Amino acid sequence: MTITASPQLAKLDDNLALTVGFKLKGGIRRNFVRPLWEKAYDEHDLGLRMAYRVDLSKQRAKVLPGAELKREKFVRRGVFFWTRNPELPYRVWATVATEFETILYPKTEEEARTMLFDVTRSFELPASKLGKGHHTLEAKVHAKWGKHVFTERGEATAKTPVVKVDVR
Repeated sequence: MTITASPQLAKLDDNLALTVGFKLKGGIRRNFVRPLWEKAYDEHDLGLRMAYRVDLSKQRAKVLPGAELKREKFVRRGVFFWTRNPELPYRVWATVATEFETILYPKTEEEARTMLFDVTRSFELPASKLGKGHHTLEAKVHAKWGKHVFTERGEATAKTPVVKVDVR
């Protein structure tokens, strides 16, 4: 997981560009493979819905909880379909529908996993919302999915390392 801020030394009237990147690993990623897509398709399980949430917050003293700056929720879907593409020697393949209403057609299984489970989100935040001084920012990420032929219901959460920003 990563978080970056640009610029790290900002003026009060600047906008901060924050980028949060993360990759979901584990059983859900390992089981998102073509033979299991076919098995799911045969059992009328036609896709995987991944619900993501990214919370951007400002750290405060240890006793106080962090102040939430921005929260963003979005969904990505892996959809299984019967393919007639002559470039693919398989009968069932997957497409990935992103949160931007774009449908992506991966050429390989690894490309499909990357499109579904590797996420980079950008946030724009006015420096005036933080105020003058030294600030420590972090992001909390939450991913959730339902039960399917190839996986049980589950969720994962993680925190990014902190990034320091100075506003003058």
